[in-house]
Amino acid sequence: MPDYLICGLAVRSEVELPGVVKAVAPVESADVFIRRAAVALPFEGDVGSGLNWHVEGANLLFRVPGIVRCQVTEGRLIQFAPEGDTCAAEAVPFLLSTGFGALLHQRELLVLHASAVAFNGHAVAICGPSGVGKSTLAAALCSAGGGFVCDDMAVVRFEADGTPAITPDGRQHRLWSDAVEHLALDDRRGQAVRATLRKYHVDPGVVAVPAKVPLKAIIVLREASLGMPPGLSRLTSADAAPLLRQDIFRRTAAARMGRDVPLFFQVAALLGQVRVFRFDRRNELGAMHENVRLVLDRLEGSDDW
Repeated sequence: MPDYLICGLAVRSEVELPGVVKAVAPVESADVFIRRAAVALPFEGDVGSGLNWHVEGANLLFRVPGIVRCQVTEGRLIQFAPEGDTCAAEAVPFLLSTGFGALLHQRELLVLHASAVAFNGHAVAICGPSGVGKSTLAAALCSAGGGFVCDDMAVVRFEADGTPAITPDGRQHRLWSDAVEHLALDDRRGQAVRATLRKYHVDPGVVAVPAKVPLKAIIVLREASLGMPPGLSRLTSADAAPLLRQDIFRRTAAARMGRDVPLFFQVAALLGQVRVFRFDRRNELGAMHENVRLVLDRLEGSDDW
């Protein structure tokens, strides 16, 4: 079975995981197993159930109709069953997003819906909802000299002294075709994330980053109001807290798994250590150079960082 490193965890999978860098050598003891198995349909009937999902304790059972059923248990095991004629490759994106996100919540980790880039040995996390442009901005910052840390899912671990850090991920950028072309990354384009999408795995290139990257700042992406100029503004902890709670990865599932209170305290601990900025900007490829410049100007010329 192939071995991978994802979010600092050694993963052994019965199926290939496209877009994930394989471990250089087989791992001695895997932290996580991904296996094909018979998986029951989710059922409705109590407060821990809903359409196409069921929670029992911290364990999650979910279904993507016509594609896959998946069961995530004990922060260690992801079992899945493709539906109908769906091939395993079409199920993988859901195993690595909702499935792996649930597994990380079971491990009581703080998981942000974020990409991250390293500058001068420190990580900058870029948070925001799906479609807001996290991956594209992160890829553009990597092209401008940053080191790739992770895409779409950032796991924050706290060191013994309370310092938050992000472990570099084994997954690559996932970019829409127009972003690949705009950033001139065609030579790094891999296979499609899903056969029906023009979204691709993209090799971030080789820029060495430490095994753990201290998290120094978080940028919360939001769409600029019509007519308003783009800009980065420093947030108080009171203003940053609700935005970060919105940007917890798969926050609805996490809440159903009983993670609300622990996540509240983890976010509070994070805000005691990092600066948070709100970046209101145009989510357009034509504005990417301006967006990158605004971020780099903060990095290079502000004591806030």
